[in-house]
Amino acid sequence: MADARQRSEEGPIRDPLFVEHYWRVSWRPAKLAARWVAVKMRKLGVPPTARVLDIGCGPAWLTHFLWLRFPTMRFYALDASEPMIMQARKGSSSHSGDAPSGFVVGDGCWLPFRAKRFDLIISGATLHHVSDPVAFFDEVDRALADGGHVIIADVNRDVSRLLWPLVVVADWIERRLRPAATRNLGEGFVASYRAAYGAEEIQRFLKQSSLGRRVRHYPRALQHWIQTPEGKEKDT
Repeated sequence: MADARQRSEEGPIRDPLFVEHYWRVSWRPAKLAARWVAVKMRKLGVPPTARVLDIGCGPAWLTHFLWLRFPTMRFYALDASEPMIMQARKGSSSHSGDAPSGFVVGDGCWLPFRAKRFDLIISGATLHHVSDPVAFFDEVDRALADGGHVIIADVNRDVSRLLWPLVVVADWIERRLRPAATRNLGEGFVASYRAAYGAEEIQRFLKQSSLGRRVRHYPRALQHWIQTPEGKEKDT
């Protein structure tokens, strides 16, 4: 079931026309997301010289905006889609100033980095593309330094009937904004939510993985996130 979910979404993230369009329209939500992640990073106490990995970076807007907020950190952006990474590199070269430390084509279930490499690993709207979440979580745990932190956010399959019309309308609007040739490609809000995992699935995957001992799972109405505990939560 999980593998079928992944295959249903592979087309758009590898289509150069869609990728360029996605780069042009995704900067604003990425900038808002960066504010949220930055607050989390400060609460978690991520050190100012941290190595940070963004798994499933897409066009790497989130990586870019976080780097602007934390310029002394070293950021690495990884995505399984080569066109996404090519667009991220191209986009980064158009920004003023320096760029994040590295852009890498790679699989989140087989990270091309040594063990305990990163002080913070983030991932946004990526988990629903992953066919083996346990392997993904195990790799995050392997690449994470002792005392390191995790912030993973994704859409929640357990959307109520009351909220589902919002997903459908958002999907319709997003498709109308695309170049005409890409409107029928599989990726979209509806496809993403249908490919996503529910709260019980995420909890089961975490229990089966080595990462589960380090993190907490926070399910919400439209999304859920997984992160290392903050402050007093560490003792509860």
